[in-house]
Amino acid sequence: MTDATIILGSVFAPPDDQVTRLLVTRGWPKGIARGAVDQWEPQLAPAPDLLDALAVGAMSPDAFAEAYREQLFARPSLLDWAGRMATNNGVVLLCDSRDDPHDDATCHRGVLAAALRERIG
Repeated sequence: MTDATIILGSVFAPPDDQVTRLLVTRGWPKGIARGAVDQWEPQLAPAPDLLDALAVGAMSPDAFAEAYREQLFARPSLLDWAGRMATNNGVVLLCDSRDDPHDDATCHRGVLAAALRERIG
């Protein structure tokens, strides 16, 4: 198993860790300067239809997580790229949620982190 540093955070209050700050949202968050992150990868964020279905209650959190995992694993080269970043430099997965970044149930960051750890092995 390869050691990787994967930290969860919000772009509105990023952790102080000195690793790559990777924004994983479809759109750029309002009020955030472009220099606030090191890399932005919208394709690692959930598809808009998944987010919409979750927001209106048409999809349970578990169904959302499963559909998002399928979306992620359909992009193996992108997951591998993010996995290399986590392994080589460490990475903070940032989104525009203001929820507790350690509460995996409230945001896609936890699903993405688990998928990266699985992919890295």
